[in-house]
Amino acid sequence: MINLESFGLAAPQVADNMSSKKLGALTADLAKEMKIPFGHATIKGADADSSSFIGKKIPALTLHGLTNDWPSILHSRNDQSSKVNPLSVYLGYRLVLALVVRLDSSSCVDYR
Repeated sequence: MINLESFGLAAPQVADNMSSKKLGALTADLAKEMKIPFGHATIKGADADSSSFIGKKIPALTLHGLTNDWPSILHSRNDQSSKVNPLSVYLGYRLVLALVVRLDSSSCVDYR
């Protein structure tokens, strides 16, 4: 399961505390191959749709494009289209498309 959250503020990142380790590592490796800036982040107290899948032992991944100042932007009066960096969105979706292709050609057990 791949969950996409809030692309647009920064380069794509895996939310480590809401993602399976093997899928996070695959995504980091793929970003390196593609020469896409990439990072890891733990967002304390955060939850995502991926968590319920992980709870059932289904590999899952949450990718986002947040910066450290995201709390002052998301769901506030500062949450405006002018804050969106189109390159961040482009890189995130480019990475996700390559990830889906890679997963589609893999065995179901490869990332358990």
